[in-house]
This record gives sequence, C-alpha cells and structure tokens, in this order.
Amino acid sequence: MLILAFLYAGVMALFAAFEHTANRGKAAAILSIVGAVNLPIIKYSVEWWNTLHQGATFSLTAAPKMSADMWMPLLLMIIGSYLLVATLAIYRTNTLILYRDQGKAWVKEYIRGQHK
Repeated sequence: MLILAFLYAGVMALFAAFEHTANRGKAAAILSIVGAVNLPIIKYSVEWWNTLHQGATFSLTAAPKMSADMWMPLLLMIIGSYLLVATLAIYRTNTLILYRDQGKAWVKEYIRGQHK
C-alpha cells in the first residue's frame, strides 16, 4: 500500500509539473497505467503470503465469516464509497474539461445557461 501511495503522489506531481497542455494528462495517464500493475499484487498478497496476512473475511464467492450485524453496514458503506468516488470522478472530469476549454464558445454558452 505504501508503494501505491507513492505512485499516487507521483501521478499528482507529474500532472502538476507540466504546463497546461495535453501532454500533462497523457504523462499522468501513462504513469497511472504502469502503477495499475501494483493493484493485483496488493489484491493477491493475502493469498500469496498467507503467513503475513489474515485470510479474507468478506468475499463475493463465499459466505461471510462475520455476523450480519457487521457485514451489512460494511456492504452499505462499500457501495456508498463507490458511488461517492464515481460522483467525484465525474465532477472532477467535468471541471477539468471546462477549465481546459474555458475560452471556447461552447463553454461560454454553458456558463451563460447556468446563470439564467
């Protein structure tokens, strides 16, 4: 997870290092794709190095190893977190597109329509 945190910080630093051009998005995207290789390693580390980690308590294919009083709120919070992340990603993408194209006519028309 520490490596994943460093990769995240690297993507943010790389994105901020370039001037406002399309190249900064491409560079950050390439580093993100390279960093995505780390995700399966994190996911399967519990199975590969089972002497270091607790086994999976909650999985999609087996019955939960915890009581329903605990896994129902957990499931609700997982779904809520996914929805929050999706909403924030869509909002951020919209903001970046509007910022990138702020001088274009369609953005001015969009903003004018928002203030009626």
